Amino acid sequence: MVKTATESEGKKKSSKAQPAEAKAKKVSAKKADKISETHSEEKQHAKHETSAHAAKIHHEEKHTEHKVHEEHKHVAEKTAEHKTHEEHKNKPAEETHAKKHKEIVQPEINIGMIGHVDHGKTSLTKALTGKWCDTHSEEVKRGISIRLGYADVTFYKLKTNSGAAYWNAPEYQGKPAEVVSKRIVSFVDAPGHETLMTTMLSGAALMNGAVLVIAANEMCPQPRTIEHLMALKFAGVEKVVVAQNKVDLITKEQAIANYKAIRKFMDSYGYKDAPIVPTAATFGVNIDALIEAIETYIPTPHFDESKPLKMFVARSFDINKPGTKTKDLKGSIIGGSIAQGTVNVGDEIELYPGLGGSEKTITKVMSIATDDGLMQKAHPGGLLAIGTALDPSIAQNDQLRGQIAAKAGSLPVPVKDLRLKVHMFERMTEQNVKEKNMIKVTDALVVTIGTNTAIGFVTKSDPKETILNLKNVVVAEKGEKVALSKNIAGQWRLIAYAEVI
Repeated sequence: MVKTATESEGKKKSSKAQPAEAKAKKVSAKKADKISETHSEEKQHAKHETSAHAAKIHHEEKHTEHKVHEEHKHVAEKTAEHKTHEEHKNKPAEETHAKKHKEIVQPEINIGMIGHVDHGKTSLTKALTGKWCDTHSEEVKRGISIRLGYADVTFYKLKTNSGAAYWNAPEYQGKPAEVVSKRIVSFVDAPGHETLMTTMLSGAALMNGAVLVIAANEMCPQPRTIEHLMALKFAGVEKVVVAQNKVDLITKEQAIANYKAIRKFMDSYGYKDAPIVPTAATFGVNIDALIEAIETYIPTPHFDESKPLKMFVARSFDINKPGTKTKDLKGSIIGGSIAQGTVNVGDEIELYPGLGGSEKTITKVMSIATDDGLMQKAHPGGLLAIGTALDPSIAQNDQLRGQIAAKAGSLPVPVKDLRLKVHMFERMTEQNVKEKNMIKVTDALVVTIGTNTAIGFVTKSDPKETILNLKNVVVAEKGEKVALSKNIAGQWRLIAYAEVI
């Protein structure tokens, strides 16, 4: 209890004061003490009351918040149930597996970005999608694509005051616009360097259409321009849009002359209807016109989902970070595109030809993902990644590239000897001299089947049948088309395509 100044003074003078005065002062001191105590108790009581009141308010707020949260949750669940029910009524079952809070839409089509080295394929992919595909350290260092690059983008058809417009965002000239339609596209950026032709050929197996990039400041056609178009031809890619790139580096007269050369070249290979769009990727010039050409000329193909699953694996990787605990490790990830059939999370799949080419490799699908997010089911069209239960170490550095993910037991047994019906290409060399590259017994050839490449030696060669003995086993179905490359002057060059017999 706090003593007052009056009390202290009273005690000092108590011996000298008269009894009545001392008594009076004593009473006053007691009253002061009582008042002080009462005031302290009132403050303490008020403090307790305030704390109790605050606690009550906090409790009521929490209760109200919880109640509101539960009400919102209940409403959201009811809404989601109703929405899901309606979706089940109005849509096929496979379209209802996306997360309730976000619709995950799979890309519809794979479009290849092809052409001669340094003609601007990766820059054009960046202009179209906003993504730079050369992320490998050696690619950044050398300034060329080495691996297949991948990027997804949504293209929009927009309604504007001046008519229809196309762009890679739901806006026109920086302002929101009414969306008429949209399509998600996966781009496959193929390397154009002569030493990486087999990589480009493996990418061709994924393509449903293509953008052929031709630099306007160079003579047309360049060697890899020819080979890439031949690769599309044998792969059955019929829809090709030409991007006449780098028009910012030449005059109008030069651009017109180059355009005529491109038209003549495309016509000679049977692509007479292929549109040619002048572009300058570095400055984003005419990108909207290129998107319009892609959207109007390259339709989404029809895929057969009733057949057993067949997915070409173009890459594989380990997503686990160093130091991850064993119990938290994720399995191998394979990336590629489904050619036919469908796949669900939980399905059992087999990799062909399997690990080591002879080991039967069966695993479980743990997850399915696109750039947009996770899905429960996937169908043909676009690029995707599948998480498996396989040891993650075997997926590092694209070790599973070239495998085929399929329904267990649905594909032929892997073989080492390929029986082929060969169709030679009439090709143009750097000296512009046409020649036929004959295939002879003992020749070493690289065969590209889907995304897989294997080297082998010719053991028989005649017009009716060519037999190739391979170093590693491959899976090849009867009637399937494959590409054949031969080492010419130290470089693997595309010389023929063949049908498996």
